[in-house]
Amino acid sequence: MKALHYLFISAASLLFFAGQGAGAQETHGIPPEIYYLMPSFSDGMIVFDGMGPARGQLNICAVDNTLRFLDKDGNELSASDESRILRVRIDTVTFLRSQGVYFRLYPVTGEIGAAIRRDVQIVKDLKQGAYGTSSQTSAIREYDMITADGVTYHLDRSKEYPFRVSESVCLYQGNRVLALSKKTLRKLFPEHKADIDAWFQEGHSLPETLPEVLDLLRRWSSQ
Repeated sequence: MKALHYLFISAASLLFFAGQGAGAQETHGIPPEIYYLMPSFSDGMIVFDGMGPARGQLNICAVDNTLRFLDKDGNELSASDESRILRVRIDTVTFLRSQGVYFRLYPVTGEIGAAIRRDVQIVKDLKQGAYGTSSQTSAIREYDMITADGVTYHLDRSKEYPFRVSESVCLYQGNRVLALSKKTLRKLFPEHKADIDAWFQEGHSLPETLPEVLDLLRRWSSQ
């Protein structure tokens, strides 16, 4: 517990929620299962660079990508310094911290898999468009619905929501997050460069959804 105390001791004054009522108000109308990367605070472990691991009741805020922690009184605090965090495991889910963002990992092999980044933006002026426009990046989608740990939440596009949510699919290898591209695939599977080239020459394009990305990775990891 010393490492956990070290991480959050300077965040004692950064009390976000003083109880269930305050917590619900501070999500700005965003459902908790979207506001956070996990449906609820759960037992978790933090893996640091150059320090021993720490444990606690953890979650991650998708709005500002900060690690959140419940103290012994159930108050929610935000980590004051996350620069040394490598990975966070909450319940059975692992998140990799890269470039100040937490990516949810979906392993395919021991070192390679898909990494999902969720971005939730609070919209301050709904007249400018509550949902905004779709990103031009092929692997980013804005949602009519979003699935969090097996539960699907529908977002009615006819309503104006005070938030915008999107998820992007990347790849990872070890502790590195990589862009989804033909070049990256050839680096991840050097023994299958010819197969990868042939697959694209057949007219295939990069997948946009998580199941499609996982299927593509399994295609060459299992050979």
